[in-house]
Amino acid sequence: MLNVVKVRIYPNTKQTNIIHKTFGSCRLVHNLLLDAKIKAFECGDKLSSFDLIKRLVPMKKVVGGEFLKEVDSTALQQSVKNIDVSYKNFFRGAGFPSFRSKHNSRQSYKSTTSKVKENKLYLPKVGLVKMKGFRKFSGKIISCVVSFEAGQYHASLTFDDKIELPKPSHNNKLIGIDVGVTLFATLSNGDMIKPLDLKKEIIGMKKAQISLSRKIKGSKNRQKAKSELARRHLKITNKRKNFLHQISNRITNENQVIVIENLKIKNMSKKAKGSVENPNMRASAKSGLNRSITQQSWGMFFTMLKYKAIRKGGEVIKIDPKYTSQKCSKCGYISKENRQSQSKFVCLKCGFSINADVNASINIVGAGYALKAS
Repeated sequence: MLNVVKVRIYPNTKQTNIIHKTFGSCRLVHNLLLDAKIKAFECGDKLSSFDLIKRLVPMKKVVGGEFLKEVDSTALQQSVKNIDVSYKNFFRGAGFPSFRSKHNSRQSYKSTTSKVKENKLYLPKVGLVKMKGFRKFSGKIISCVVSFEAGQYHASLTFDDKIELPKPSHNNKLIGIDVGVTLFATLSNGDMIKPLDLKKEIIGMKKAQISLSRKIKGSKNRQKAKSELARRHLKITNKRKNFLHQISNRITNENQVIVIENLKIKNMSKKAKGSVENPNMRASAKSGLNRSITQQSWGMFFTMLKYKAIRKGGEVIKIDPKYTSQKCSKCGYISKENRQSQSKFVCLKCGFSINADVNASINIVGAGYALKAS
């Protein structure tokens, strides 16, 4: 079974220079060969990933390209393969492949020949690097992504532990989850999970953004302000991931089957259309809602639930979200008026009263039971 472990690494000055040289080399190779692929495509020709990789050898031999020999060759090859992956994703509906910039707050490269020796990480051309947060594992490292962000270096190690997926659990515990904005999640057993409070961090991030906007482009002060903003962004990201990991761990440990709504998060966070007379109508309120939705990170939460449930012998079921918030969980009567407020649900037919989010989560787990039985 494939696993990924992310560790923090502490390269010395010499190793840092080589790592950043690798970032730059991969970026250069990516941009040059992406440009070649685009021009070939415009001329009606096709360049495969193999065709592009063959161009790396003459690039290293040309005058001025000798520095490409000083970095990990597999990192350059992976950079080329990423172009092919980006093109395939583009034809599946993703954005067009973009050129890389040295001004991005996060830089990274991927190596396929990394090893762990003496509790240190061996990176080709870099050598043995100290690391923190490593846990021992059995199996071979398939790939290693070295990244730099907000003054910190990390390595994400993908390895195969040779352990087969566990057999499905049979504790017969089902749980329904209704995600929201006011409450991060409401479970069908009545548990309510409050959203992570990041007000202090977001205020600090906004101040850092204002400070950056006031600095002169190209100045050292602007570079310092940019690093500070990246550091604050990383802190928010780490806090959010830690929160999601804790919640998803608890839910997957306690339940065999987890039922969630098949939400179209991308559609839910679109801008308000307004009207012909007033195109900006409801734009401010909708932008606030969109911000709340994206800050909750529902997509990441659902992804964590899925892979953790599979590893523990459970499963995640997605159901149609239609009418889950309008349907009475007791008698099944559906009406918009049943939900009298954000938190109050009173059935107009049977008079059943309950918290609106708990009612929705009960409907969700009920739909999961029906789907399992069919």
